[in-house]
Amino acid sequence: MEIEKKIEECIEELSRYKYFSSEAQTAIETFEELKNQVRNLTRENIDDVIRGVEEYYRRSLSYSGFIPKTVENLKFIKEWLEKKKQEL
Repeated sequence: MEIEKKIEECIEELSRYKYFSSEAQTAIETFEELKNQVRNLTRENIDDVIRGVEEYYRRSLSYSGFIPKTVENLKFIKEWLEKKKQEL
C-alpha cells in the first residue's frame, strides 16, 4: 500500500537521528502507531488520525531542513486521509 510506503520512508529518514534525539525515537514510535491506525481506519477514528497527522506535520516544519522527506510525506498522508474519509 502506497501510504504505508510513505510512512516507512518517514521512519527511515528519522532513524538517522534516533541516537542523537529522543524526539526522533518518539516520532518513529508514533509513525509505527500510525501504520496500525491506517490499516484499521473507521468513520469513528479517522478524524483523530487526521488531527494527529496535522499535529505531526506542524511540528515537523521546524525540522524541514533535516527531514524534508518526512515533511513532504506528512502532507501527502494528510491529503490521503482526507480523501479516504470521503470513502468511509
